[in-house]
Amino acid sequence: MSATPPLPPLRLLSVFEAVARHRSLSLAARTLNVTQPAISKSLRDLEQWIGATLFDRNRRPLALTESGEVLLGATREGLGLIADALAEIGRIKAAREGALRLSCSIGFATYWLMRRLSAFSAAWPDIAVSVMTTPHDAAPDAPHADVGFRYGHGRWRDGDVIRLFQECIDPVASPEFMAGRTFPGPTLDGLALIHVDVDAASWRSWAGYCQTSGVARGRGGDIRFNNYVQATQAALGGQGVMLGWRSITGDLVAERRLVPIGLPPVEPEDGAYYVVVPPRSAGNPAVARFIEWLARETRDQNPIASPSLRGSDAPR
Repeated sequence: MSATPPLPPLRLLSVFEAVARHRSLSLAARTLNVTQPAISKSLRDLEQWIGATLFDRNRRPLALTESGEVLLGATREGLGLIADALAEIGRIKAAREGALRLSCSIGFATYWLMRRLSAFSAAWPDIAVSVMTTPHDAAPDAPHADVGFRYGHGRWRDGDVIRLFQECIDPVASPEFMAGRTFPGPTLDGLALIHVDVDAASWRSWAGYCQTSGVARGRGGDIRFNNYVQATQAALGGQGVMLGWRSITGDLVAERRLVPIGLPPVEPEDGAYYVVVPPRSAGNPAVARFIEWLARETRDQNPIASPSLRGSDAPR
């Protein structure tokens, strides 16, 4: 394939198009806000670059030569395509700055994020928010998200990582479930336990909680689910005791819809919630406004000391 021949500077082509449109050096100079000698020099430079005369300067108004007619058609088409491309880029930029795509787990979206998004929308009504949910939090699979919420150690390398709050596990149940029930002490004997079976090792099970806290497992009826939305609804319905994660049951406990049953809470090692901002979101005003809002929203839970913390010693 032959190489594309070098093109003259766009500035010279713009001058040529203006002169061809007005058929006058003085009118073209006025349009481009330059002097007439500058227009004349640009035309000479362009003709020298091409190696052909573009205007018949003996006629008034100026007339295009055959070569000039050929170049004018191509120039107008090319400048039109460039103008269309710039307009499309402007539309893409405006749409990007007016939209915000968030990624998080179903449980986090249902019980933490959705309760707060109305406040963000009230503050920034022109930003359209869409939420993309994933089954679990450790590595949300949302390659087009502008911002992702993630649980774990925080030492990731796929974006700027901002700590939101430390996770905490506290066994909880509904007040109705606990009413008239005598808690058996440091054992779960006789209590119906609500389990969530997930593949992510970072999400602690009842067995892991008992091993960490020293609470005896005991015997009782078990109920099993594969996500925290179903498990939380079962707990709210008085069906048993669940491991309440701060990100999911924290607001429900504050509202007394769920209550801690009196077992020791556990803070997982390397277990906090973070917001991850990928490199493609850098400079996006909608993302910047959302991060500022998040900082205010979580300041009482865990002050954000710096705008971003990038992981340095762990694999993605």
